[in-house]
Amino acid sequence: MRIADRYDSLLSMKAKVATGQRAVKAGSAVCEMYTSLLDQVVALAKVVETLGNDLARPSGQSLARWQVLAAADREAAPVVAIAAALGHTRQSVQRIADALVQDELAHYRPNPAHQRAKLLEISPAGRAALQNMQKAKDLCTRRAASNLDATELDHVRQFLREVQRQLETELTG
Repeated sequence: MRIADRYDSLLSMKAKVATGQRAVKAGSAVCEMYTSLLDQVVALAKVVETLGNDLARPSGQSLARWQVLAAADREAAPVVAIAAALGHTRQSVQRIADALVQDELAHYRPNPAHQRAKLLEISPAGRAALQNMQKAKDLCTRRAASNLDATELDHVRQFLREVQRQLETELTG
């Protein structure tokens, strides 16, 4: 994308945000609830991140390292692909991947499709750490979900997916 196109895109996004802010300021109950929902999702994300780090800590890991290990366990992949799948920057995932390799929880292997973009592959030690974290998560999930209704959870999941789609539409213009 050319710089001029990026600038135009940013101006367009700024105008959309300003329009959305006017709608919220106008006092629309739906807009106020929408904003409240987004605030709640952010609060939930913070709790999930804290809990993930707490569950990973006994294995000597963090939530970020757990996510990269899990991605490499699904399929050996270049760091850029893992970053895209996780929604993180390549640089942040590269730092984590290098640390996992240094700790012998993963290793790089040649990529037949690209000479420079090596594949990150989980090691047996990494798989053991991942399994320990997964067991802790499964236990926590059973406790946390014990009083929740599966049908209601699925409705909430579907609703949040629709909110995500609408926000993605705002990003793409």
